Amino acid sequence: MVVGWGGAGSVAAITAVENGANKVLITEKAPYGDEGGNTRYCEQYAYTPKSVEDGVAAMKAFAEGFDTATDEIVQFMAQGAYDNIEWILAHGAEKFGLPEASASGGDAQVAWPPLEDLESWTIEKDGKLMLAGEWPIWPNGEANNGRMVGYQVNAPDGGEKKYWKLMRKNVVDMKDNIDVWYESPAVQLIQDPFTRTILGVKISKKGEDVLVRALNGVVLSCGSYEASAEMVETFAQIPYSLPLGSTYNTGDGIKLATAVGADLWHMDALSGPWPTARYHNEERGIFGGTMPNRITVEGNCFYVGGNAKRFMKESDWHKHGHVDVGGTWVSQHTPDIMWAIMDSTARNGSGVISYVEDEEIVEAASITELAEKINLDPATLQATTDAYNAAAAAGVDARFERPAASLKPVETAPFYAVRLYPCFVNSQGGPRRNTKCEVLDVEGNPIPQLYSAGELGSMWAGVYSGGGNIAETMYSGREAGKNAAAKKDAPAAVELALVAYEPKTLGNDLDESEAGADVQLKENEYLGTGEGLHGPIIAKVTVVDGKVTAVEVVKQTETADITEKVWSDMPAAMVAAGSAQVDTITGATLASNGLIAAVEDAVSQAK
Repeated sequence: MVVGWGGAGSVAAITAVENGANKVLITEKAPYGDEGGNTRYCEQYAYTPKSVEDGVAAMKAFAEGFDTATDEIVQFMAQGAYDNIEWILAHGAEKFGLPEASASGGDAQVAWPPLEDLESWTIEKDGKLMLAGEWPIWPNGEANNGRMVGYQVNAPDGGEKKYWKLMRKNVVDMKDNIDVWYESPAVQLIQDPFTRTILGVKISKKGEDVLVRALNGVVLSCGSYEASAEMVETFAQIPYSLPLGSTYNTGDGIKLATAVGADLWHMDALSGPWPTARYHNEERGIFGGTMPNRITVEGNCFYVGGNAKRFMKESDWHKHGHVDVGGTWVSQHTPDIMWAIMDSTARNGSGVISYVEDEEIVEAASITELAEKINLDPATLQATTDAYNAAAAAGVDARFERPAASLKPVETAPFYAVRLYPCFVNSQGGPRRNTKCEVLDVEGNPIPQLYSAGELGSMWAGVYSGGGNIAETMYSGREAGKNAAAKKDAPAAVELALVAYEPKTLGNDLDESEAGADVQLKENEYLGTGEGLHGPIIAKVTVVDGKVTAVEVVKQTETADITEKVWSDMPAAMVAAGSAQVDTITGATLASNGLIAAVEDAVSQAK
């Protein structure tokens, strides 16, 4: 069984049939015409290494510092991405390579800004800037130099979604062996309670619950959670989010897998957020296929938060929602409330703005009137506009360093505002898997006959590169499909027996921890008690002729590294002084005072 029909689900089903599965069921949440997951929306690039060694170097660079990117995982990803070339050509692609020219393949076929604005996406060659893809320099500072490239099926794709169409055709051509159910989300995995083996799936088939036995394995390939605003709030602490791709990736696989004991990983590895407008009648952001933060190619626009002040470099080209902060590529931070403020030049310009419906645009004759309409402080928004226009006139954006060429004044009435949302094209979070694409439990053991593929529990640990997930649909889909198709014995019967037991108590540790110190005292020895930060401090003190001659701390629960000198230095100082009146230890005043109080208590008993 395959749960979810996108790129990974297609490859898993195809591979299962090719490895001997007589019948495969793909159960899909979406209705006919909406199937495909993020594969139907994306740019169709598959991140492909020129050699396996190049792939290993790249995968290590993108996951630097993340322990989950083990050598075994990295090798699997690199080898799989390289092997995709042969596999896709064997499954109907006439060619698989670089497009001759870059083209936007998003929902909105937007124009590209000038190369001068693209900064980290460009390289200089023969004195000219050239678009070099998303990562001419990898996150670890290493130059790509053509070692990792974005291949497309029958390139250029030109927005035709050729990879998805080819995978769908392969599935349809195998319909004698592959059944597809639309509008049939999986709602529960059926698990043997003793062996933990996954036996099947409970499916809501167009509203009717159906239990389906899966003889050899279940592959979860139903995407991650970027279309679940609740999960984005939970795992990324970002409200008001919207997906840029499939609206059906609502974390179903995460719920299914955790219910049977799966471990999770990469839950905060999201491609986003990037600020963009939304479709008026759909819970989805407008994806333009390019990644400038600004929604207009024209520069007569800036962004403000709920305080009516600018908060970012609007011309910046992020890398799937990541920006460079101190040399590390991290998810960019955005305020909860965001507005694009523009004049009529930008409103009538090119870019995503040309796909924003009128219902999502607020118009006003002045900036202050615009502020009132969108519930921002008029004086602050006017001051922000004046400061921005002054920067545009000077050609210097001292606060956010927008390039001079992108600084165009917001001055031509009427003025406009568009609400922006933190949007995500995908996320990598989900059940942890190994290189056999087996789903692992919290102890690191495979859950028998449960597999995953694609973005659900993706192996991308750190910074993501465009095309990485399409490549992964193929290599993880192949591995999951092959292993799920392998013949397996049914779980053995388990004989139950009642076990006699005798109730007993194992005691209460508080009886010991809360008791005083059990100390045998000799002549002139006294037990004193003081109070530290974390509990009583008890000291055995020897007092002769009213003077302290020995101090031994017999019980204390203070923080060891902070109070070390209290126990090593102060007792000796007290003996030297003959009393408890000694200097406290800097940084450990409460513990010091507690010891002083304990010694004074002991001395008082000697009088």
